[in-house]
Amino acid sequence: MSSWGNNDAASNAPYWAVNTVVKTNAPSASAPTAANVALLYGNTQFQAYTQNETVGLFMVDTTETTSGGDNVVDVSLSNYGAGYVEAPSVTFSGGGGTSAAATASIAAGKISNITVTNVGSGYTSDPTVVLQTPVLTVPTTRVIAANDTIMYTSHGQANGAALVFNWGGSANITGLLNGTTYYAAPLDANRFQLSTTAANAANAVVINITSTGETGQYFTIVDATRATAIASRGLSQSQSGAEHATHIGWNVKTVGAGGRAGRVQFETLVALSTIVGDGSDDISLPDA
Repeated sequence: MSSWGNNDAASNAPYWAVNTVVKTNAPSASAPTAANVALLYGNTQFQAYTQNETVGLFMVDTTETTSGGDNVVDVSLSNYGAGYVEAPSVTFSGGGGTSAAATASIAAGKISNITVTNVGSGYTSDPTVVLQTPVLTVPTTRVIAANDTIMYTSHGQANGAALVFNWGGSANITGLLNGTTYYAAPLDANRFQLSTTAANAANAVVINITSTGETGQYFTIVDATRATAIASRGLSQSQSGAEHATHIGWNVKTVGAGGRAGRVQFETLVALSTIVGDGSDDISLPDA
């Protein structure tokens, strides 16, 4: 471990980090500097350090090790997914608790981060995280029946891409059927039409659309990959009586995948008698 003179902007606390990090999916990091602090501090990205695992460095104080055992405090990605055009919904099921909530962010067609917005309460086990499959949500204002066109900025669909139409609940876009697969015939990056087959899309033989449908309609992107994630509760003793082996100091959090999927391991790198003012990690590990 090494400490250098820069301070945590959130609370004027010193940065601590390992001397050198060797990543499995990127070149080795240099010794700690301000330039690579984002890599070394608070990094919780899937496969950042270890193949097929999520590993992050967290500064944990005594308050954090003794609170929040029934709360959802972190969601770690185990698969980024692919083909996302809009941020998916994030929902939780099981675990015995209620009210946990989170939002997802996307970049380059993948989920880049999940932020817990409500830790919920009463969780006796880690709930299951459900991430929405990649979709194109199409409000009625984006359906231009006069020229059989769907308006969608940066839709990202290649010619012949398969899309399943999902109505808003009671009415189809006239010319389409709920649950049916259609094929994109793009006009440009922000407009596409639909065909009944990939061959028709290639030849610009498109479906005649005569109405705009209703609120809530969307297209599921067939060739995209749905992301997956794992929820973690706080660090204190849970209602079930199980305790996390976490101590004050800098901790490495490892979320397993494959045969270790669902297992979260904490390792203390530096154990200090007192840590105060650790503001930057509080989205993942809130003090209360």
